[in-house]
Amino acid sequence: MSRKHWLGQFEIFTAALIVRIVYHLTRLTNIGEGTNFPGRIVLTLFPNLVSLLVPRFKNGWVTITGTNGKTTTTKILVELMREHGWRVTTNARGANLVAGIVTSILLDELNLSAPYMADYAVFEIDEAVLIKSFRLFQPKLLVITNFSRDQLDRYGEVDSNVNRIMDLIRDAQQECNVVLNGNDPNIARIGAVVSAENRLYFGLKEEIAAVEAGLLVEKDTGASTDFEVSNLPNLDIWAETLRVDYLNGCRFNLGYQQQLVEVKTKLPGVFNTLNVLAAAAVCLHLGGDMERVKKVIGEVTPSYGRSERFECGGFPIFLFLVKNPVGFNHILQLLSQSPGDKRILLLLNDLPADGKDVSWIWDVSLENLWKVSGIKEIVTSGTRAGDMALRVKYSNPPEVPLTVDYSTKRAFHELANHLQPGEQMIVLANYTSMIQFRPYLLRVCGRKTKIEHSPKKVVV
Repeated sequence: MSRKHWLGQFEIFTAALIVRIVYHLTRLTNIGEGTNFPGRIVLTLFPNLVSLLVPRFKNGWVTITGTNGKTTTTKILVELMREHGWRVTTNARGANLVAGIVTSILLDELNLSAPYMADYAVFEIDEAVLIKSFRLFQPKLLVITNFSRDQLDRYGEVDSNVNRIMDLIRDAQQECNVVLNGNDPNIARIGAVVSAENRLYFGLKEEIAAVEAGLLVEKDTGASTDFEVSNLPNLDIWAETLRVDYLNGCRFNLGYQQQLVEVKTKLPGVFNTLNVLAAAAVCLHLGGDMERVKKVIGEVTPSYGRSERFECGGFPIFLFLVKNPVGFNHILQLLSQSPGDKRILLLLNDLPADGKDVSWIWDVSLENLWKVSGIKEIVTSGTRAGDMALRVKYSNPPEVPLTVDYSTKRAFHELANHLQPGEQMIVLANYTSMIQFRPYLLRVCGRKTKIEHSPKKVVV
């Protein structure tokens, strides 16, 4: 072995020890989730660390990006691949910046005497990070779920980002296969720079896509002014005969090549059907078995902060991540099917990970909130609770009590104390407010949660 090889091994080993120590300290002191900070430290100490880690996955990298659905798609795909016996390293908590990806790798089991850490690296990646780091990660397969306006102060407009990704794929040093949302014109046009054998389109069949057009793609993003199903590409994997049963999940027929099987998933909503299709497309493309795919789809549960259910004092609490107009509108559409009476807690922060510009809430079709039956009360909280309350006031609300409370914990307890038998609480939170609130909700509800990033052993 060369001196360069041993130096690289030593660098990875040292970085792994530092990440694990910092990870434990951040969690013990309750200063954060410990998903990004450890990675930032080792990347400062070892600037070339990513270039050492990238080649250590036998079959290469699968990266998942998009405005919505990254975390759920990644979770489904990882479970599908592990069901097929592939060893996978991933960012289970959704830490999708470079520092978070490095942290996830170095918390996984490391055997430095083995040539590879795992068969595949399967990572969701922030859209802006993908554009900057595509050449660094050299993905073998790129999944794009959707693109819509999100944090314009960070990402810029959708059209320019799509053009950048097309240029990166076109100029890639090694062949990159793509799995694309065929229902989204912004995404579908990326396929033009990839040969037919290196791309897969997933999506809903025409009759469903036409009905759900207003939810599947955001208007005024540069690709098209009108959603025309007939102009979209032929789908390689698709869902038809879709039946949505509120938070109990969905049933649909899954089509791929000459196969058509009925599947059931616990993941609710049309948007999660697309996430399932994206993950299934990758697995089947890599040689997966349809029966195993069907089995896993039926077992997978909602991911971190995405339509999770908690019990507090005998009352159901549902937590939904809503961080941009399209995602928010999806959840409103889902909630319109909800039975019974409910009280709603809206959490809005403007921390760096959210973007300081919260004007996106004015692009949400919040008027559809009043299509949800049985709303008894609304409380807004978070660093921009006042902005959220103002948006609610301008949505033509009925006579429903509306309260602003900048203390999220106090707002939650006040609302929980108002719950009556048979009622439920719906919590709609943007990214950092969800990250901050969920651990507290777990403590209050007395539930234990699996720590996906529990460090595993290092073998030298």
